[in-house]
Amino acid sequence: MDAWRIASASSVGTSHVADERPCQDAHLVDLVEDADGNQFLLVAVADGAGSARLSHIGSLAACTGAVLALKRDIAALTTADSAVDAIRRSFEAACSEVEDAAERMGVSSREMAATLLLAVVGPALSVYGQVGDGAVVIDNGRDLQLVHWQEQEALNLTDFIVVDSLNASLKINHFTEPVLRFACMTDGLTPLALDYREKRPHEPMLNRLFSACADAPDPASLNEDLRRFLDSAQVNERTDDDKTLVVAVRVPDHDT
Repeated sequence: MDAWRIASASSVGTSHVADERPCQDAHLVDLVEDADGNQFLLVAVADGAGSARLSHIGSLAACTGAVLALKRDIAALTTADSAVDAIRRSFEAACSEVEDAAERMGVSSREMAATLLLAVVGPALSVYGQVGDGAVVIDNGRDLQLVHWQEQEALNLTDFIVVDSLNASLKINHFTEPVLRFACMTDGLTPLALDYREKRPHEPMLNRLFSACADAPDPASLNEDLRRFLDSAQVNERTDDDKTLVVAVRVPDHDT
């Protein structure tokens, strides 16, 4: 059976360093198995609103609430209809987690506003949910494709997870063939990873990252290697925002 080789990291943007603001991105990655031994890759990536004072807390709360909900709902992840419902419930759980965190701190949940991307990648079926900006790229063995496309002119008008507006802002998509390579990122990295003219992933960059993940001699160093890449001059010259990236590649089990 194949297994996943995964690299994930978040990095504070140079503009946040200059303004003495924390990294407002967050991410959470988990591998779980259902009662039948089917393995699922769960990924949550969130980007706190730059104008929200405590959005770094909100982005982490959103990721935590969503992934915990998916783990409780693991039996629903094997069929498309039930998995789509599970994704929707996990966004509701993320909203509740943010609201609970705000209540504990005695602030409005608007102070913790965040975007959220979720992915559930199983043996064949994969399901994706998104509120706000950022991108998910998958490879089904033929080419790289974007799960959802956001028009460039809408990048400054992003949505944030709010219970009352979930039905209007939540985009869900699913695929019924195996995903071989996967990347999920906040909008701080999309200027490098997406080709806005062609409305496609920027394949040279992503293919290099996928290859580095698959071929790394020390899988234990993947997260640190990715963090160094996100902090590198070649990235910071193109973007001054916070950056989060999760890269995952299916490899034969003996290679992990």
